[in-house]
Order: sequence, then structure tokens, then C-alpha cells
Amino acid sequence: MYNYMSLKDHVYEYISKGIQKGTLKSNDKLNEQEISRELNISRTPVREALIQLAAEGLLISEPRKGFRVKPLTLKEAKDLYQIVGHLEAMAAVLALDQISPEDISRMERLKGDMDEAINAHVFDKYYKLQVEFHNIYLSKCGNDELINILKLLKKRFIRQGYSGRDPEGLSEIFKETNRQHGEMIELFKKKDSAQLEKYIKEVHWDIKYAALDVV
Repeated sequence: MYNYMSLKDHVYEYISKGIQKGTLKSNDKLNEQEISRELNISRTPVREALIQLAAEGLLISEPRKGFRVKPLTLKEAKDLYQIVGHLEAMAAVLALDQISPEDISRMERLKGDMDEAINAHVFDKYYKLQVEFHNIYLSKCGNDELINILKLLKKRFIRQGYSGRDPEGLSEIFKETNRQHGEMIELFKKKDSAQLEKYIKEVHWDIKYAALDVV
């Protein structure tokens, strides 16, 4: 079955991917007429998508000036890391009894795939794999509202294009975060809820990593 994407959703994906890939940078203005022309659609779904992106904190809406890409400051990134860390820890604990041996095996395979992506400096692939890794236990937490809140908050980290950054420096950071994925797998195996919660909040989502998401 195919998932139907509305015109507004199509515009939303177009703009969010532009931010993600770095073709749209912080404070870049978005021209409704140009987007309409490029996508060959009317301006109504374009404006609807822009309004949604502004509500989600990815764009800034300015009266009589239109929309521009919202910068993510270090303070905002650190605040988001604290919130996401606590919520992800909660989700992991809620999911603990629902994680199956198959889930563990899949997490281990993803960790291996992430190691390969890091060693090859294919960092965009690493990013997608780590999202998949986290989604394994998030999908098992049984709390749809929690999942939706986390998805909304993580959209603020959509700026994950890594072009122009030091590849060796990024490689070392990602090797450490992937080592942490391995520690999380072991804690899931042990069903150690207290240590798992503490590890995700205080180590995996340590605010010292927030600078990586500031563009």
C-alpha cells in the first residue's frame, strides 16, 4: 500500500531536506513564489508547510518579511539535549520488558553497520542508522504521545549535514557514541532499568555533544 503525500507534506519534505543537506542555511529566507514555481504547485500548500515548519521551530516567521531558517544556538541545543535525554531514558525503561531477542540482534547489526559507516566517513549513512537504532526501543515503549513528542523535538536537530567539517574529528566523536550504543545494548540484555535510564540521560545525551548540532 502506498502512503499518499499531500501537497503540503511534499513541500514540508522539500524544505526540511534542504535544511538537512545544507542547501538551506541558518537565516536563509524562503521565497513562497520561487518554491511554488520549483515544485509546480500553488502557493497555498507552500504557505501551509512554512507555517507548520515555523510552529515546529525550524523556521522563523516575521511579519511582512516572510520566513527564514531558524538558527540553532548552543543554549537551545543544550536545553534540547537535556529534555530529549530524559524522555528517551523514560521510553527505554518503558520498553525494557518488550525488547525481544530479535530486537537485540537487530540493534547489534545496526551497531556493526554504523561502525562501517564511520570508518568509511559516510556520516549521513551513520546518522540514518543511528535513528533506526533508537527507533527500535522507542517503538516498543507503548506510549504514542511520548514518541510523538520526541519526534517533534528531534526535528530541531534536522541540521545534520556534515560537509565542511573535520572528518577525523567527527569520526572520533561518532566512534564514541557508537561505543555507547553497545553499552546500551548490554544494559537492555541485563534489563537493568536504573542503569539504562542513568546511562541514556547522563552519558548518551550528555550536553557536551550539543555543539555538534549547532550550525
